[in-house]
Amino acid sequence: MLRERYEPRELLRLVPYMNLTLEPELQELDRLLGDDALFSRVKADLGRRYPHTATRGRYSTPVEVIRRLLIVKRLSRWS
Repeated sequence: MLRERYEPRELLRLVPYMNLTLEPELQELDRLLGDDALFSRVKADLGRRYPHTATRGRYSTPVEVIRRLLIVKRLSRWS
């Protein structure tokens, strides 16, 4: 069954004084990945993989995570 996202966790509250910044490329990608239209298209593509993917079976890795992993894979030139 397709899961859209994990429940939000505020991990930065666990480490309150870290100055974490993303590289400019990753900041721009993060902004682009926030697009709901892109999210809907990826979810629809994943839902077509098998006939009952969206409604039956165990929960998948969330669509949000899959999108981001595919970007990292591509940027890192992993197979």
